Amino acid sequence: MKWLTCAAALLLVMSAPTRARGQTPPAGKATPDGLAEFAERVGKYAALRGDLEKKTPPPATSSDPAVVVALEDSLAGQVRAARAGARQGDVFTPAATAAFRKILRELDASSWRIIMDVNPGQFPHRVNDAYPKDKPLSTMPPDLLARLPRLPSGLQYRFIGSTLILHDITTNLIVDRMPEAIPTSAPPRR
Repeated sequence: MKWLTCAAALLLVMSAPTRARGQTPPAGKATPDGLAEFAERVGKYAALRGDLEKKTPPPATSSDPAVVVALEDSLAGQVRAARAGARQGDVFTPAATAAFRKILRELDASSWRIIMDVNPGQFPHRVNDAYPKDKPLSTMPPDLLARLPRLPSGLQYRFIGSTLILHDITTNLIVDRMPEAIPTSAPPRR
């Protein structure tokens, strides 16, 4: 009888949708249209970068950091040129922004402190610009990441002050930004 209880519990866990595995969001959380649009646009960006990476000559075997930096800069230049008209809202569209705001509204004080702990604060930044190497990257709490849409390899969510950015760590470019994504002061404890 004990094995039947364990089997039933395992079946229940396996059939439940989870955000960590990138499956559909739970009902009533965020508008699927906005998140689907976001996923489509972020996928197009990742495909563009992937196509440009394939055209870039593979790095020569070298332990010289300058070679790695030169390749990153070369790819970043190609991506920048391919997205010369890139502007805020290309990926974080109005529908996607509304869906993200619903998720971010649930941010608790503990997660907010984790984000702000290493947050570089506001500084000038634009879409398609490089993230300054002298600025720290904010930490993303695991509970928040579990609620946000999964990103293709090489892309990360980060905060600059209260602005959510999409950061391409392969090219070190800011892909898009969503100003005032979180409050500038800690939300009240729940």
